[in-house]
Amino acid sequence: MLKREEVEKVVGPRAPQSVKDVVEHPPFRVTTSTALETLASYLRKFPIDVVPVFKSVFSEEVAGVVYPHTALLIKSKKLDAKVGDFLNPPVVVKESWRIENVAEILIAESKWGALVVDEEGKYAGVVTLRGLLSALLLREPKARSVAAVYTSVDESKSRAGFVKAIERVSKIFKKLVGGEVDGYIVLNREGGAAGVLTVWDFLKSRRWFKGAGEPRPLFGTRVARGESKHVGAARVWRIMFRGVAVATPETPIEEVARYMASTGQYVVPVVDKDQRVVGAVTAWDVLHAYIYGPKEGREDVEVKRAVEVAVEKPALEAAIRVRPSKHVTGLRAKDVMLTDIPSVNIRDSLSRIRRVFLKSRSGIVAVVDDEGKIVGFITRRDFVTYIAEKSLGYWRRQKGKMLVLKEQVMPGETAKVLVEEGTAGDVMKTDFPTASPDTTVEEVAYKMLAAGREYVVVVGGDNAPVGVVTKDELVKAYKERGRRAKVGELMTPPEVATVNLFNSLSSTIRKINAYELDGVVVTEGNEVKGIVTVDDLSLRPIEESLRGERLIFFTKAGVLKKVTSGLSRIRYAKAGTLTASDVMKLVELKTGPEAEVVEVVDKLLEHGIVPVFDDQGRLVGVLNKMDVVKELARVYITYAAPEKIPEVEEAKQLAR
Repeated sequence: MLKREEVEKVVGPRAPQSVKDVVEHPPFRVTTSTALETLASYLRKFPIDVVPVFKSVFSEEVAGVVYPHTALLIKSKKLDAKVGDFLNPPVVVKESWRIENVAEILIAESKWGALVVDEEGKYAGVVTLRGLLSALLLREPKARSVAAVYTSVDESKSRAGFVKAIERVSKIFKKLVGGEVDGYIVLNREGGAAGVLTVWDFLKSRRWFKGAGEPRPLFGTRVARGESKHVGAARVWRIMFRGVAVATPETPIEEVARYMASTGQYVVPVVDKDQRVVGAVTAWDVLHAYIYGPKEGREDVEVKRAVEVAVEKPALEAAIRVRPSKHVTGLRAKDVMLTDIPSVNIRDSLSRIRRVFLKSRSGIVAVVDDEGKIVGFITRRDFVTYIAEKSLGYWRRQKGKMLVLKEQVMPGETAKVLVEEGTAGDVMKTDFPTASPDTTVEEVAYKMLAAGREYVVVVGGDNAPVGVVTKDELVKAYKERGRRAKVGELMTPPEVATVNLFNSLSSTIRKINAYELDGVVVTEGNEVKGIVTVDDLSLRPIEESLRGERLIFFTKAGVLKKVTSGLSRIRYAKAGTLTASDVMKLVELKTGPEAEVVEVVDKLLEHGIVPVFDDQGRLVGVLNKMDVVKELARVYITYAAPEKIPEVEEAKQLAR
């Protein structure tokens, strides 16, 4: 008989049916005597939609519940407000109830969560909006597109608000803290999405109250430090979350559900083709799509999905496109190697690695242990590949903070939280090619391609690293000593170096890696739309903090706008699987097949790839930095392994 795990591998995981399948246990315990400031600190560290309040630390009897909004009722740090003063009667559900029934109750009550009890009425945990969304992801929605359920800007009764970035926080604070809305879409002057503002942004910033909660004394012992100075109300743009993810009416509803379940962000802007906000999709809209289908008077539209394209890595000789090449540069590894590259600790986070890339402008960093010994290397390609493989185009640095082992957490105990940390140790490569200082650059190029790396480590007599040769250094060596080849001789064919607009980001990166490319050209039919390069992607991700969790987003290219309301840049992500069209940038440079490679090298180093067009404006190829490395590798094969050339030429003839 097959085990459950074996069945799930074949047919997929079973969709949760009852509350028992999605019950959660907050990783901290709150009682009626817990200070409101303590509750806020717990929520900053462990964001959860509903918090049960116990009568005492030793009791399992629940006095009520509080929601994240409750923590915003703090008026002053001086006032020792208690959680017991702000209790809410809980929505109570049983473990045996069906998920859709609980969802209907939460929709009717507009609550983010409910208290779960067993058949005897004893406390068993909580069920949250986030948990329900995660469970519904394994089901087929009754409405497929955002267009069928989203909340438009002009709807009077809405769980999403809309506010300008320059407005005062005081204008919208009461509705947010009272739970009338789940969040605000922040608009810029052009009507686009500048950000979102939710309870979690206030909790993170701690800027929702002034210095004092009582009449301010001018003199005497009651003057508290920090409370005698008047503080003006903050503007919305200072507190809002800027890494805003947007959806369109054609976005699949399950992608929005996945985004909300992953991030706990229950309000997502909906934009039109001009990036103007036309509404918002809320968690309640998503539940409506799964349980009831399209809203009254709405119809589904055809959804736009990312296309996954299978890519197979070609053989080394096919990738290099072996042919005789006898021009020797005369340079060796010691002549071109880098001896001073930036380093990071093996425990450093992705955000730290990215900052090092940005500051140093280097394409490679060394990873060292606590003793300063080099244990691996990370390139921009490694960095991009790691993030792109994390599904939605954003990467959760701390995954599942709401999920803990089903154990009661008492004061002083450490909550056992499921955490997924991304560090240099996770991204680095420990297997890399090596060469001696006297190795020719042609052999270095061959070793680089044979190992599928963008660098070769130069080691001394004691086998200790003394330098690194990167592909950029090989390209510079070719400019200095290489033959004056035409671009048309070295360029990659267009069928290899192009992707469709709707190719997913992950499949685009897989193609780049499989063919040893530095980027690809994005096309729609015969029309060139833009380019996607590894160097550009590695510098574009931004890190934001959401609900106490660290996120890294790939921002949406082509929609960056300047505004004058204090926001220097507006950066868009996407609520769904990223495609090549989302991350591409416009073509800024092009060349012809008759141009000499050495004349294009500087631009190649700057942009990563250079599209090649003929006299009629048709794309005939793409020149990559790796194409130059392949030319150097051909020289090594010509002299060191000449038997490979006839084999490849014969294979080409048979293919024709």
